[in-house]
Amino acid sequence: MLKKSLLLLISISSLFFSCTNSTVEPNYDRLGFQFFPLQKQDITYQVEEIYYRNTGEIDTLRYLLIDQLTDSSQLSNKLILSGYRIKQELNGSKTVLSTVSYSKDDYTVLQSLGNTEEIKLSFPVEEGLEWNGKPKQDEPDLFSLFKVFQPFETADSSFNETVQVIQEDTQDSLDIFDKRMEVYAADVGMIYRLSSYLDFCTNVDCFGLQEIDSGRTIQMKRILL
Repeated sequence: MLKKSLLLLISISSLFFSCTNSTVEPNYDRLGFQFFPLQKQDITYQVEEIYYRNTGEIDTLRYLLIDQLTDSSQLSNKLILSGYRIKQELNGSKTVLSTVSYSKDDYTVLQSLGNTEEIKLSFPVEEGLEWNGKPKQDEPDLFSLFKVFQPFETADSSFNETVQVIQEDTQDSLDIFDKRMEVYAADVGMIYRLSSYLDFCTNVDCFGLQEIDSGRTIQMKRILL
């Protein structure tokens, strides 16, 4: 009986130490790292920019934005890609708008565009996760995750696994419309961005009808080569 008890104790001890000494590799796909892959490349977006004038005129601009990421560096556990953001007109002419860099670690992806910084994503991704997207501002600007690991379709492409970042969503106001959101696809990165701020008419005869008085809407769609 003593021999059997001793063998049982040794077996339990062996099982305990084998478990505590083993290393479990994290599931990086569940963490969401695949939604913002970083590598040297040209990232091209088709842009449509609509201006609503208080005169009633509507101006529409179309052009390409290209992030040319040409340099990479590694700092501890942080990967940094940097380069330039370029605007290309429909006639092919190009203008350098600013420097651009993306730094990614185990917790966030930070975009530096000229002198502005924005935390694009926070890890691990989960529905409803919130973070301060513009930490250098005096007032916090809360971003949140929506439809995590869900499909998304554009006019000409469909993606099986995406995550939406809601930066602002004011749609039920009587005097303004303010919506900013970005969509990231697995193994691709950002595929769509909407930034729209509209002022509605507040005169007595049009208040509450959400008639556009002035504003601007910008849509960016990723061009996949």
